[in-house]
Amino acid sequence: MPPKMPPENKKWDKGRKPKITRPFRRMLILCEDTKSSRDYLAMFPFDKSQVHIECVGTGMNTDSLMEHAIKLKGKAEYNHTVYQTIWVVFDKDSFDLQKFNRAFDLARSHPSIIVCWANECFELWYLLHFELRQTATARADVWSKLSEHLGFKYAKSDAALFQKLQDKIGTALTHAKRLEFINAAMRTHRRNPSTNVHKLIDALRAFDPKRQII
Repeated sequence: MPPKMPPENKKWDKGRKPKITRPFRRMLILCEDTKSSRDYLAMFPFDKSQVHIECVGTGMNTDSLMEHAIKLKGKAEYNHTVYQTIWVVFDKDSFDLQKFNRAFDLARSHPSIIVCWANECFELWYLLHFELRQTATARADVWSKLSEHLGFKYAKSDAALFQKLQDKIGTALTHAKRLEFINAAMRTHRRNPSTNVHKLIDALRAFDPKRQII
């Protein structure tokens, strides 16, 4: 029997780059409200071949919302559909301080769960598209000032708000990061106004397939 010939050596095509595939990811965003923040965050485009992003409005708040996130995390792990990150979005507002702080305590035991908060309300993020607000501001005042900038009365049910603010996102990111720096020495619940919504926005922008959101 003649000896087997070694397999033919294939020359590498230097002109062809190897295709890089990223692992498929899953992200869950849980919002305390069922309209404003949920509708806004759900508008961010993402590459569906690389990531699946769920954005859910729950009607829950602070620590109960965090407990819900932990349950969903466990359920996803049991079903082998793990979320790489779960963002829990809520306001400081007038909620009990003990419950507000407990939400952060619960998150510390679950590194994949990230608290995304605003003091006093999520609408502060919208206002930062127009100005850097540094003085303590109540929810009603934020809404009033936001309406002034928009040129019409702000409504939580305004589904078109994302498009109306889209070209100012860069300004909002700059203002939010500046505000974070200013408030760095204070405890979270005393930072008014303050927010870390910009961290979630940066995470969403990273999955924008056409880099439309700049």
